[in-house]
Order: sequence, then C-alpha cells, then structure tokens
Amino acid sequence: MKPELIDSHCHLHFPAYGENIGEVLGRMQKNNVWAVTVGTTAKTSRAGIDFAHQHEDVFATVGHHPEHLTSSFEDEYEGADDPFDIEKLRELVRDPKVVSIGETGLDFFRIDEDRDRAAAEQLQEDVFRQHIALAEEADKPLTIHCRDAGERFISIIKDEKAKGRRIRGVMHCYTGDWEEAQQLLDLGLFISFTGIITFGVKKTADPEKHMHRVIERMPIERMMIETDAPWLAPEPYRGQQNEPAYVEHVARKIAELRGMGYDDVARITTDNAIGFFRLPQSS
Repeated sequence: MKPELIDSHCHLHFPAYGENIGEVLGRMQKNNVWAVTVGTTAKTSRAGIDFAHQHEDVFATVGHHPEHLTSSFEDEYEGADDPFDIEKLRELVRDPKVVSIGETGLDFFRIDEDRDRAAAEQLQEDVFRQHIALAEEADKPLTIHCRDAGERFISIIKDEKAKGRRIRGVMHCYTGDWEEAQQLLDLGLFISFTGIITFGVKKTADPEKHMHRVIERMPIERMMIETDAPWLAPEPYRGQQNEPAYVEHVARKIAELRGMGYDDVARITTDNAIGFFRLPQSS
C-alpha cells in the first residue's frame, strides 16, 4: 500500500528510542507513514541499514555528518561517532535499502574553538565533495545539512556542477529565507521542512525573511517534509521526543500556509519523496 506520508529525514534507529521503539513504529504504521532513517557516520549508517532491513516501510542513508569532523560535541540521542572513512561508506552504499548519500554538507557552527577554523572549514568542504562524488558514482541523491555556511555551500555546488557533476539533493530542515531558497531551487535542489514551521513567529522577526514565505512561494513539486526525529518535535508536542508519525503536523501547517487541502499536500510531498529517493510504490 502506498504511504499517506513520508518522513524524508529522521534518525529512527538512534539509541534515543530504546524500549519505546515498538510503540513509535506502531504509531507510524497506524498513520501509514514511511520513513528514511539517516546515517551520520559509518557506524550509524550501518545501524540504519540493519534497522531498515527489519522494517519494510523504513529506508536508510549512508553518510558522515560534518559536525563529526570538526567538533567534540556528542549528543546522547545519537551515540558515539567514528572517524570518517569514504571506503566504508562506499561499501555500505551498495546495500539495496540505501536510498541516499548523507547526512553530509557543511556545519560551521560546530567547530571546536581550539581548532584552526580555516583548516576545519576546508576539511568539511573536502569531505562534502567526496560525498558528492560518491553520490554520482552510486547514482543516488544527496541528503544535505547546512548550518552557518550558506554561501560556501552554494559555491561548492556551483563548482561541482561546473565540473560536470550530476547533483540531485535535498536541503533538509530548511529555516532560511526566500532569497536563499531561490538559489537552492535554481541549483535543482529540493527543500525539506521540519516541525520548526509549526512554531510561533517571533514578534521581532521580519515576516518577509521568515521560512513561511518560502513555503508559500516555492513550487510544491520541489518540497518534502520531515521530522528530524528524535529532535524538533512540532506543536503540539514541542519539547518532547519527536517521531515519524508527527510529520503529519508539518504537512498540515504547509496546507494552512498555502491555502491547500491537507490531502493534496500529503499526496504531493509523498510523490516527491518517492520519486526523489526512487522508493517502491508499496512496501
């Protein structure tokens, strides 16, 4: 059966869920939601693949998150990381459950203060370019993270395209403005939104710079929805542990902002994810 919704970016296999995973999966299946569970190192990518093989409605990605290259920060939800090794990722990507390369990109927010910043940024760029090459080699799209590095990211994509690289990608957890979004769309990328869009708009924020304007203006055929679970739970669950079933609230907010029916948003974003990740029509 075709899913009603697809959570295009979550970390369902992370230790965060523990003994509650059965209940989380139950709610996901009850609401007819499929999920793409995202790897952040070779170790978590391998775990994601193993998890996906246990559940027909879950698919996996393979990648090394940029923060793990330049930051000592560890999130208890995620578990320990391991060193970057492109050959390990190249081996993992052959698995039929793998539908994307990532999470990869740039994160200039997560750079330890005692590191040489220029060298750290260059390391992230070099590894990102290796992911781009692997995605082309494997003929799979990129699942992209970008924080505090928008201009550098755009310049890298333009440079790789100028070299003849075929790049398909989705910018996950987008929180930028319309001007930046236009540049991403011009590069052929998809844009994905999380439960952050359900949060109230700060009174001090410029409404024209808010991501709600992006949702209203962009082609919905280039839009996907996600939870980034276990983080970023939408209203009315804000502050709690997130899960794929809550992606419905993201779709409903998009429907409200665009003046569309919920069923239409669900159908279009699901079709977008199926086409982007080349998912089967039924599990």
